[in-house]
This record gives sequence, C-alpha cells and structure tokens, in this order.
Amino acid sequence: MVQYPDCPFCGNASLSIVDVEINGISLKGIQCNNPECCKIFGVYKDYAQEIKELREKLEEIEGEIDV
Repeated sequence: MVQYPDCPFCGNASLSIVDVEINGISLKGIQCNNPECCKIFGVYKDYAQEIKELREKLEEIEGEIDV
C-alpha cells in the first residue's frame, strides 16, 4: 500500500493522483482534494505502461525459445 503525506500547504489528508504535463512530459501528480487548496505538491513518472509492454515482449521471446 502506498501512503502519501498530508498536504504540506493546508494539512488535508485527502489526496488524489492526477495526470500532469510539464514541458511536454506526461507525469502523475499528487493533488490535495481540499477545494480551497487543490495544490499539486509532488510529481512522478508512471512506468506502468512501459513495464507492461516489456513483459509482453519478454513473453513473446520466451514463447519463441520454448519452440
């Protein structure tokens, strides 16, 4: 389980993960759910799709080796 800190701006504990783009790079951001704050205070690169594609390629290669 991933745990995120409380919002450093307002102290709210309710946060969301949102899509963010910075200089043309797609990232995930941690955003405060407080309607009066809504600040994004952390970003990270989500590699889930890249990992999925690599696993599929690996399975293809393993299938060719088993033949």
